[in-house]
Amino acid sequence: MADERYGVRFPKIDGRRSSSRTGADILADSLVRVDGSLASQAREATDWRHRYVGVFAASTRVSALAKDSVSIAEHGLQSAWDRMVFRAADGVETPVSSWVRANSGAPAPGTERIDGTDTALTRLEVPYRGEVLHGVALERQLQEWVRRGIVEPGFADAVQLVVESPELLSLPDHEVVLLGAGAEMGPLECLLRWGARVVAVDVPGARVWDRIRGLASAGTLTIPVDATSGEPGIDVGSRLAELSGWLTARWGGTAVPVLGSHAYADGATHVEINLAADVLAHTLTTARQDAVLAYLHTPTDSFLVPADAVAEARERAGSTRWNGPVHRLAALTTGRRLFRPAYEETYVDDTGRTWGLSDTLVDVQGPNYALAKRLQRWRAVLRHHAGHRVSSTVAPASWTRSVTKNRVLAAAYAGASAFGVEIFRPETARALTAAKLVADTVRPLASADAHPESVFCDAAHGGLWRQPFEPRSALSVAAVIGGPKTLVTRRR
Repeated sequence: MADERYGVRFPKIDGRRSSSRTGADILADSLVRVDGSLASQAREATDWRHRYVGVFAASTRVSALAKDSVSIAEHGLQSAWDRMVFRAADGVETPVSSWVRANSGAPAPGTERIDGTDTALTRLEVPYRGEVLHGVALERQLQEWVRRGIVEPGFADAVQLVVESPELLSLPDHEVVLLGAGAEMGPLECLLRWGARVVAVDVPGARVWDRIRGLASAGTLTIPVDATSGEPGIDVGSRLAELSGWLTARWGGTAVPVLGSHAYADGATHVEINLAADVLAHTLTTARQDAVLAYLHTPTDSFLVPADAVAEARERAGSTRWNGPVHRLAALTTGRRLFRPAYEETYVDDTGRTWGLSDTLVDVQGPNYALAKRLQRWRAVLRHHAGHRVSSTVAPASWTRSVTKNRVLAAAYAGASAFGVEIFRPETARALTAAKLVADTVRPLASADAHPESVFCDAAHGGLWRQPFEPRSALSVAAVIGGPKTLVTRRR
């Protein structure tokens, strides 16, 4: 039975594991000291599967005050640690927070090291539309993406740093641990080609590890293996104690540790493995103040965005080039269900700065996906607020396998260009976000006085933050435009 799986789990409520009830309670707990009414909406929701989008977006909105952003992150993570449980092999279940305090370790897995034999790339190369961009050509493309509102200026600046200083690509004096190393959007392939030291953690399985072991490499790849069989891989959710001990031993060395969390699973398991990853992040940052946490965030979420992005979106909404008579008529005849202007309201933070709310949460992704990604964001906020280094990148929407197998998302993505949104090929997005990781790891620390939510501002959102319409009011039209394109692709 699936319920016999051990490791980090949702707790049983009335005899069964309920990710909806626990997920709603975690979000409610995060909000209770900031907005009691909003917390009640989450806690009292009887149909969380269809109510979660509005509550998650509102949670982002009330994060405009810096103190509230920090409070939400602190209490959200504490609730997750207290409500979720660790199920031991003997069936005993303990709250994760209690289990971490009592954990005395477990036999560590074995270690396999693979030294790459290729020559390291000495320049940043980004595959894009049939070409491999580097040097001046890449710099021009970065400027073009900024001009079109596809990436934020801070993202382009980070990549530009690596273009100008290619010696940073190998991340000297650092060791990068990648949880979910085989993830399609993860930086593993790039880092190995650049000559970095990488520790790859992923679930056991020949398909995963044949690919990882077969990657071209100029770096050093270290992997956990079964101490008896020598088979590679370890499940972060179920073998957290063993993995924690193995990694802790590595983190005692001289290399600065970087922990990238890229593990993915369907449904409730996605939350469980991300909470296990958060335990490892907490373990690392407690032991090493110089450690770097690294996250890739989905663009289909809700974010506070800076005033210049709001201003450009509003300018586009007032332009007939972007918002012509057909758009205006559709908005009028549908009661503004279609083509509603973006950023009709703005929110002022503690220092008087103005923010907008970009709400691109997509209902079909589900509340477990939203919560798993929010756990990562809460940890990034706290780490940034404490004055430590964190790489927290909103990645562009990409044609990943998970998108192409979802008909609704695939259709919307295929029609997104009609609204100034660019959908990236995975190989392009991987190279860009891996370069951003390198830059975040080595460039001067951002000021801890900056707004906590600013940790997400150097984004490569693909144009979602600066397009003229509230995203969900254009989503159905994008899907109608893109639907025939996806049918042609599927027939091929």
